[in-house]
Amino acid sequence: MTRHDLRDDLRATLTLALPAVAQSLLQTLVFLADRFFLGHHSAAALAAMQVAGPLTWTLQSVFGAFGVGTLAVIGRAVGAGNRGLASSALYGSLIPAVGLGLVVGLGGFVGLDLLIDLLGGGGSEAVRGESARYLGVVLPAMPLLFVAMVCTQGLQAGGDTRTPLAIALATNALNLALNAVLIFGRFGLPRLGARGAAIANVSALALEASLSLLALSRPGASVSLRFTGPLDVRDGMRRVLRVSWGAFGERTLYHTGYLVYVRITNGLGPVAMAAHQALLSLESVSFLSADGFGVAAGARVAQRLGADDPRGARRAGWIAAASSASLITVVAVGLYVGAAPLLRVFLDDPAAVREGVRAMLPGAAVQVPMALSIVLLQSLRGAGSTREAFAIAVLGSFVVRISATLFFVRVLHLGLAGVWLGSGADWIVRAALSAWRWQLGRWSRVKV
Repeated sequence: MTRHDLRDDLRATLTLALPAVAQSLLQTLVFLADRFFLGHHSAAALAAMQVAGPLTWTLQSVFGAFGVGTLAVIGRAVGAGNRGLASSALYGSLIPAVGLGLVVGLGGFVGLDLLIDLLGGGGSEAVRGESARYLGVVLPAMPLLFVAMVCTQGLQAGGDTRTPLAIALATNALNLALNAVLIFGRFGLPRLGARGAAIANVSALALEASLSLLALSRPGASVSLRFTGPLDVRDGMRRVLRVSWGAFGERTLYHTGYLVYVRITNGLGPVAMAAHQALLSLESVSFLSADGFGVAAGARVAQRLGADDPRGARRAGWIAAASSASLITVVAVGLYVGAAPLLRVFLDDPAAVREGVRAMLPGAAVQVPMALSIVLLQSLRGAGSTREAFAIAVLGSFVVRISATLFFVRVLHLGLAGVWLGSGADWIVRAALSAWRWQLGRWSRVKV
């Protein structure tokens, strides 16, 4: 491997990664704006996001796991020059996305009160009410969310990260504008609080799904819904689901553990809940930036394997991981140095700010392990090796995170700082295991 090869790989990775990172940062901007507006609307509205946010993220992540198969199968098909298989896999992903969205949305809406109780949102009537108003709008829109996710991953698997960025610019602008109007009741409209934020999010989702489907309808694209050759949608669906089941199991266990973690956090009371939500808002800059590099890594790995280049696939994963860690190091230093003023952007309560500052040190310290874990696990998924990612998730989130958080919070009584120490233990274990499995290289022999 020459220096020229490394330079070419880095350029190719950054070409895919930078638009994906920019798209993730746009999502971060909207996420931060949501929390900023809600935090200045009422403390209960912001605290409600500690109930509604983890639930919607869990549903999005668990059932969006079927998009992992989309990325792996379409990426390999594009790498091999097989446009028919790429289009078949796209159709084979969209059909279950719609069906799952309907089932999840209806089930969540019917069981809304139970879900809020399970997440510890029933202790405060104000928080409970805001949570119900938000989720009552968002849950029925799950089909839009799942379709938009599959379309985005289809475009990215084909090597197109610029179109999703352009779509994100339009949809996030709509989301921000509607947030400002609906949460506070501008232009004579009623103040809707959390419900207004939900309406804004769903409106943006509808636009995103529509524009993404239009982008995938271009007949000459490497991945297209209008491919004129023979299609085998059943085979495409079978391939996608075969890869996705492992990711579905991984994310189900991960988020089961995560929701237990959320319940432990919510048991610390409204002040800690609001501080934790503000910290998550700040951490989202790191998390979603790393996720952007993960998108590039997964697509590059799948395409290199499709072109029968496992060494190139290995390099792509490491280069994306190193690039992500370099960026996140700068972000982590900024978060720690500017902890108090950054938290005051979201929090008016001095007690919540103090609680958040104490938790920022362990939070900032594990940003780099988090970035490495996200990118390398996405590289494994892009290779179709979802079983390895599954095992790492079980150990990290279901065993390490819960046990460590309980120890730091219930035994050492460290409060919110203990919650973030527990999260840090999880990320360190996952980073070490994912680096070991990636270097071992067994993922290169997985068939999709």
